[in-house]
Amino acid sequence: MVRAIGLDVIATERIAASLAKYGERFVNRILGEQERQLLSGRRDRAQFVAGRFAAKEAAIKAMAELLGHRPPYTSIQVINEPGGKPVYSFAPEVADKLGGLDCLVSISHDRTVAAAVAVFSERS
Repeated sequence: MVRAIGLDVIATERIAASLAKYGERFVNRILGEQERQLLSGRRDRAQFVAGRFAAKEAAIKAMAELLGHRPPYTSIQVINEPGGKPVYSFAPEVADKLGGLDCLVSISHDRTVAAAVAVFSERS
């Protein structure tokens, strides 16, 4: 049974501007350690960060009702399975509050925007 859905869309240019202005301070505020490792050496930094940002915002919007507060961006990481599928990795304090819920994520990019949807459901 679906418990919550979140959706977010962000302009890649907005993320590029934040990366240019704040650099690693911005990256460290948004991305967790595993995500920063994935970002390292990428040429499409703005697009990558925009996708991760959208995925985190989508999860946060869906979790608002479930958690009752807004967790920090770094407590939600989006990593990739070996086949490339993105999956959420929640910090223990977030995962504990989510109990037995699973969460799926889908991220999409084009040149100017990134979008993501998060769907929380009960484990079957």
